[in-house]
Amino acid sequence: METTLILAAIAVFTLSCIVVMAMMARARRPELRMAREEDLMEDLMEEDEETLMRSLQTPRTSPIDRSATILPIEPQPDVRRLPPGDGTR
Repeated sequence: METTLILAAIAVFTLSCIVVMAMMARARRPELRMAREEDLMEDLMEEDEETLMRSLQTPRTSPIDRSATILPIEPQPDVRRLPPGDGTR
């Protein structure tokens, strides 16, 4: 009985070590950054005028049409009523 308990403790310890090592390996990965973000970071380090000009450019236009009319949402007066049921299925 004691042998089973000791083996279980060793297994739990081994599993926890594996989990900790996996978490440490994930922490060493480089941060995920977008290409534009990396360009801006590199350019800000150099402080050249191209960075300033790129930061002054207008952002890309949105694909969403914001000039469309907004339709009013109101309940319809001629709603089709369901037949009364007894509540069982």
